[in-house]
Amino acid sequence: MNYCIHLRKRKNKPYCKLLNKEITLSQCQECASKKYKTKNNQNSVYKIRNAQKNKKNVQNSKIDAKFAQKLQKMKLKSKKQAKKEKERYSVFTTDDKCMICNSKHYLTWNEIFRGRNRSNSMKYGFCLRMCLTCHELYQEDVFFNDTWHKKAQIYFEEHYGTRNDFIIIFRRNYLE
Repeated sequence: MNYCIHLRKRKNKPYCKLLNKEITLSQCQECASKKYKTKNNQNSVYKIRNAQKNKKNVQNSKIDAKFAQKLQKMKLKSKKQAKKEKERYSVFTTDDKCMICNSKHYLTWNEIFRGRNRSNSMKYGFCLRMCLTCHELYQEDVFFNDTWHKKAQIYFEEHYGTRNDFIIIFRRNYLE
């Protein structure tokens, strides 16, 4: 049996998307704007439905349009972030083992600069390969973090640019 494309099931009762209310099946059959799904035009039906949704989003209000743009930017940003996380590398080691205990089990990445500089850490290779137990131990260790901040700044100054460039990018000087 074919059903109208606007008919949905909500709380186990038929719900019409056009009318935005619960209806009976007989009301759906009597509707003048019903469209049925068929195997031949199923893709075109979905395209029509998506176009109708987009029109509704644009027509609703300026706030909804701004929210949709912001949501789309967030999705793009998260895709970019996911790509950066997949391409992480370390300029300090090339091994696939923990830097501290040499374990090869449950490895994870620890970015040397975290927070607002996390993406810069991934970009310049300031990541450390660590097992989960060492990561939990040393992630909040001030002495450990301070020594790696200094090593990363020295490496940056030798390979990428000057101290002023480092301060512009990472917003802090760790050597002074």
